[in-house]
Amino acid sequence: MKSSYLLSLLLIVFTAAGENTWSKTIGQDDGCIYSIRDVVELSDGSLVISFAGPFEDPFLICFDTEGNILWNKHILEKGGTSRAFESCGNLLALEDGFAAYYHSEPRATGINTDVAVVRFSNSGEILWKYILGENDDSNWMCTDMIYCSDRGLLVIGCPGTMLPGGFAFKLSQEGDLEWQTSPDEIAGYALSVVETLDGDFLILVDECPDSIDLQMVSEEGVVSPPVTISETGMCFSGKISGVNGSLCFFSSVESNRFKAFYLDSNFEIGQIVEFELTPESNGILTEITEKGLLVAGSTEYGNALLSMFDLNGNLIWHQVYDTGREEFLAGARWMDEGILAFGRIQNPPVDDGAFWILKTDNLGSVEGADTADSGIQIIDPSCILLELH
Repeated sequence: MKSSYLLSLLLIVFTAAGENTWSKTIGQDDGCIYSIRDVVELSDGSLVISFAGPFEDPFLICFDTEGNILWNKHILEKGGTSRAFESCGNLLALEDGFAAYYHSEPRATGINTDVAVVRFSNSGEILWKYILGENDDSNWMCTDMIYCSDRGLLVIGCPGTMLPGGFAFKLSQEGDLEWQTSPDEIAGYALSVVETLDGDFLILVDECPDSIDLQMVSEEGVVSPPVTISETGMCFSGKISGVNGSLCFFSSVESNRFKAFYLDSNFEIGQIVEFELTPESNGILTEITEKGLLVAGSTEYGNALLSMFDLNGNLIWHQVYDTGREEFLAGARWMDEGILAFGRIQNPPVDDGAFWILKTDNLGSVEGADTADSGIQIIDPSCILLELH
């Protein structure tokens, strides 16, 4: 990997009454193969963007609420070793900072893959890091992480993509390993996890194609037998969540169709909700909260979109964006004020494009954007350069 490279940032900042909306594109040179993996809002209102890519050191950028860069850094530098924490890169906001979790890939480490969990202060200072698999030859891949009621972190995962044999481990607030489940206690593919009111954990497990199970793990790490909640597997997709006192899990049926399953107190499906985008659209269900369901994606005409549904699958609003090139949004997160979405903008066949970060208000609007007769918001970013070493 090159010791230095140039990132060009195309920047426009719009100010709305009471909140800031803005749009950026971030380009990279041919020597870097990054993608945006996640975004998160910290307790002080700043926003962190996570980048990761094949053979690259993970990279973080922090913005203030007005879109100005506060800090940026590489982490988990592989140095002279072959390990590259190039996958995952999801972020989790904590009370006094944030955490990130990654895993390495077989192409970078052979048959030995590891998981890394890093905890940061709001200013980006690394408080601690924990690596699972550093001293063994086993395969470890993370799929989800949650912030626990005791201020520790719970991580779940599997030996590899589409490989059964889930695991879970619990880290204390200081980054010490408290417990880890034994091999084969979680037989299927561990997809997602939530903490119960009693301090235990429920893991959504895919036994594709046979079934979807829930598996309880106590706060001490004791694993209970699985409970089947669906006789049909989802083939390695799905997110479990607790919203408005109910336990539910969500899955993509097709690129523009989604399904939500609400569970009763016996972990049986009590309600099924289906919802979809327009036929010419496709997207990803990227955020599930009490506010509703947030979908990011694109249209067949090369424009990006954000759609908001309520918890019963009813469409609340739908926004489409055009920068004059081809664009799509791969993810989005609710902020205290507004939405932060991320994706790519490209201009085929001239170049491979650039990353795109879009901060909207709570209705998906960008103040200062022109609106076409069709209702599409037209955004025209400007450019600044940032050299990173």
